[in-house]
Amino acid sequence: MIVGCKEDKNFFPHQQGLIWNYEIKINSDYTGLTQIKRLTTTNIASNNMGKGVVFSKIYSNGNMLSFFKDKFEDNLIRTAAKVVSKSGYDEPIEKIIYPSLGFKIDNWKTKSQLRITKGFQPPLRDFVPSALFNIFYSIKKRNVSINVKAGHFKNCIYIEGKGESEFIADTRSGPIKVNIFTKEWVCPGVGIVKQQRQENTKASAFGNMSLEKVLINFKE
Repeated sequence: MIVGCKEDKNFFPHQQGLIWNYEIKINSDYTGLTQIKRLTTTNIASNNMGKGVVFSKIYSNGNMLSFFKDKFEDNLIRTAAKVVSKSGYDEPIEKIIYPSLGFKIDNWKTKSQLRITKGFQPPLRDFVPSALFNIFYSIKKRNVSINVKAGHFKNCIYIEGKGESEFIADTRSGPIKVNIFTKEWVCPGVGIVKQQRQENTKASAFGNMSLEKVLINFKE
C-alpha cells in the first residue's frame, strides 16, 4: 500500500515499467445500472531527448498512447494514439494535455470529445454521438490529500473542468445539448489517482452518464 507521495513533484512519471491499475465505474441514470471495469496502464517505453522525454503507455483495452514532456515549454503533449474502439478520436490526436508540468498555470482549455454519452431508446439505442468542444479547466485546490484503494496520497492537485456541446441524433428533434463536468486528482510521483466525469443531457433517449476512475494499485 502506498502511503503519501514522493517529494520530487513529478506529477507525470515516465519511467519504463511503471504500472497503474484502475477501477472504472460507468453509470447511466436511464438504466440505473453501474458497469464496473478494470484498466491497467503500463509505461512500455521512455526515451530522453534534447528537449524532453518521449514515453508511451499501453492500456489493457488495447489502446496505446504516446506523450512528450517538453522541458523547455514545460508542458505535456499527447503525440500519437492507437485506439481499438470503433469510435476512435474526434479530437486532435496531437494536443497539449497539461500546459504546465508543475501546475504553474491555474486555468487552461483543451479540445475534447464526448466519452460516455450514448442512446438507450430505439431507434437511437447504442447510438454514440460525435461532438468536439472545449473543456475549461481550473485548479481549485493545491496540496490536497486523498484516500483511495491504492492508499493515502498527499500534496495533490485538484482540478475541475466544464464544457458544453451539442449533437444531432434525429433531424426531427433538433440538436441535443450536453453539459460536461470533470474532476481529477493528480499526485506527485504517481500521476492520476482519481477522475470523475459527467455528461448530462435532458434527452430521454440519452439521459445522464457518469464515469469514475480510481487507482487501486501502483507498481514501480
